Amino acid sequence: MDLSQYYIDKESKTPLYAQVEEIISELLIKEPYSLGEKLPNELEISKELSVSRNTVRKAMYGLLSKNLIVRKKNRGTFKNIDDSRIRTTLNNWYSFNEDMKKQNRDFKIFEHSVSTCKPSSQVYEKLHIKPNKKILRLLRIKGYLEPELYVESFFHPDLNLGENELKDGDITQLYRFLEDKLEIKIVFSREEISAAMPSEEIKKHLKFKDEMTPILVRKMLIHDEDGAKIAYSVGYYLADKFVFNLNISR
Repeated sequence: MDLSQYYIDKESKTPLYAQVEEIISELLIKEPYSLGEKLPNELEISKELSVSRNTVRKAMYGLLSKNLIVRKKNRGTFKNIDDSRIRTTLNNWYSFNEDMKKQNRDFKIFEHSVSTCKPSSQVYEKLHIKPNKKILRLLRIKGYLEPELYVESFFHPDLNLGENELKDGDITQLYRFLEDKLEIKIVFSREEISAAMPSEEIKKHLKFKDEMTPILVRKMLIHDEDGAKIAYSVGYYLADKFVFNLNISR
């Protein structure tokens, strides 16, 4: 493995293990590793990148938790080329699109529409705003080869966002866009995940082939660094396409 083209920035705010994980993720989509060749061991990688073996081990654990690599007894570590389900972690909600790119799944946006609406009572309650007030709603339908994810995002009126500011269909990382646009720092997401049967609208947009396929409903209440509520998003994921991983440290 020649890692001379890669650079670990030890002055960066990005943790070293996360930088190593990013580098290995890039390697996984390139030959020969994309074709199933064994990856170098942790000691070799640590020497090539001039980081500790513990740093490499933590990066490899992250890749394992995302199901990007597999360890085979007495053989070594390889790219996982057997699992077609899409995996992402709940530890870092911010990185969903980045996770997809690491898995060589560059999600397309099939629909991107902005409107003002009077949402459900649940949205008013979550954002702590008075009922019947119109607020901005962004609908995005995403997928790899076909629609697989339906997401509605509702924005707190105190943000003073206009419809035109959200109409750019090229926005791939919504919360990074909001941070740059509004000069705020988004730091916290309170989430709830449940299983449900899809509504007729979800079935139509996600083109259900099997009426009995459930969906995973992911509700996210987003806060800035001052604790202010920024947005409330509800994502509907095809349950036979997605796996959410949760890493818990003591």
